[in-house]
This record gives sequence, structure tokens and C-alpha cells, in this order.
Amino acid sequence: MRNTLFKASFIVGTTMLAMCYSTTTLAVKLYKWVDDEGNISYQDTAPPAGRKYEEKSFSDEGARTGDTNAEVARSRAIQENPVVLYAANNCDSCDLVSRILESNYIPYDTIEVDTDSSAQQELIELIGSIRVPTLTIGDEVLNGSNRAMIENALTRNGYPKVQAGSQ
Repeated sequence: MRNTLFKASFIVGTTMLAMCYSTTTLAVKLYKWVDDEGNISYQDTAPPAGRKYEEKSFSDEGARTGDTNAEVARSRAIQENPVVLYAANNCDSCDLVSRILESNYIPYDTIEVDTDSSAQQELIELIGSIRVPTLTIGDEVLNGSNRAMIENALTRNGYPKVQAGSQ
């Protein structure tokens, strides 16, 4: 009797867990806009009022049904491993990293360390010094602007490679 009760409880619990997972969908909405200085920004929050923007929604629906596609992988990577670029004004290497991220359609936040003392302190705590460009992809920290290094790190963190002519 006790063993039968355990089996019944296990079956009911497993079924409920499966039902909860099957109805949960991870969705991400990204906004892309250009600021007054011509910088492209990708954010998960809407731009300031009156700003023109593009909106794109990503969902993990394909992952739940067993489909594998770049949009699902990108959605997961964005949620699990956000990208942050620590940069400075008039930094050619920082601009290069921005272009690498944008050419791979990677949403990222930029933290300008040359104008923000709290950002400088944050970078010192992260890497022990102020060095730009510094890029974080999830928990991974990269210094420099080497395209292969950045693209490999993006791949390790779940961002799919962009195929020529895609998007």
C-alpha cells in the first residue's frame, strides 16, 4: 500500500511538473533605436518617448517543441548571458567591438567608464583595473577587440553564429 501511494504521488507530481513546463514560454522583446549622437542601442526596455524604434519579439516556443533555430537560441542567450560593453569616448577599439556586436545582431548595453566614476569602480571590481574595451558575456569577461575571440565567446555563451545574408 505504501509503495503504491508513493508511485501514485510520483506520477501525479511528474505529470503536474510536465504540465507547468509545457505552458511556460520564455519571451523576450528587444527595442532598437538610434540616439542623438548616432549610436545604435539595443535594449529590453522601450526607448525614450518620441524616439523612433524597431521592435522584435523572441520566444522559446521552438525549443519547447523540439525545434532548433537561431531565434530560439538567441532568445535564450539574451536572457541567460546578457552582453555589456565597458567603453570610453573616442576609443577606436571600443567602436570596433560595437561594430562586431552589431554585425552579429547582438543586443548589448554600453557603460561609458570615462564619464562615470561609479562605472570606473565597477570595472575595477570586475577586472582589477580600468581597461577598455572590456566585454562581459554572461559571467565571461573579455578584454580587447579581437573578432575571433569575441565571436567564440558569444558562441560559448549560446549566441548562434550569423549566417552570411541572414537577418
